[in-house]
Amino acid sequence: MVIGEITSSQQDILFVHVRVEDAAFIETHNGTVKANYYFSNSIGQKFSTDRWMGRIKIKIGNVNESSRLRLSLWDSPAKTKLYFENEYQLNPSSAVLHLSFNPLPAGDYYWELERLSGSVGISVISDSTLHNAYTDGNPTAAFDIESKIMFVTDEETERPVAVFGDPVDSGITSINGGSELGKIMVGTVEKNISRAGDSLANGGHILTGCWFFEMED
Repeated sequence: MVIGEITSSQQDILFVHVRVEDAAFIETHNGTVKANYYFSNSIGQKFSTDRWMGRIKIKIGNVNESSRLRLSLWDSPAKTKLYFENEYQLNPSSAVLHLSFNPLPAGDYYWELERLSGSVGISVISDSTLHNAYTDGNPTAAFDIESKIMFVTDEETERPVAVFGDPVDSGITSINGGSELGKIMVGTVEKNISRAGDSLANGGHILTGCWFFEMED
């Protein structure tokens, strides 16, 4: 789903109600002693939230070779209801997996990472005392996994976005200066949100409150 394209002029505005990520989060571990756990089949983490959430971040400590992973978000380790699922192709390095999704309310959840190919060491906290991690579908008290649950606002707020198909002065443009563009991994790495006032390569500027955000289902 493409939300909108930023244009330098002649921009239409569409107002939508969204739950905005507000930088608050919880971590799915306590403790400080880190290690890389190389899993053969699957590894997961159970967690509970008391707020709406819209993104999960999982720390991959090491990728030995080109690897492919599948990340899924469930209601519980029993995996009765699947909410979201995504696959990731990783090259040798460390990485952070981002799973962005339509916000879900407070409650109990479970994310699980399956190894489809390659060799991946996920970052675990061996002195964590939460004991909510799972390996191959079974609970383990050996560690918890280094991941964060990113919250969004509990109340929806109205935000303006550019309408897909708006005319652009000199073609689809790019950010020329201003805030750095981060990257969100949603199937493929797509462009992140830029801030109001950022300059564009074609001489225009981002309008107040407008987003540059493309997401594929």
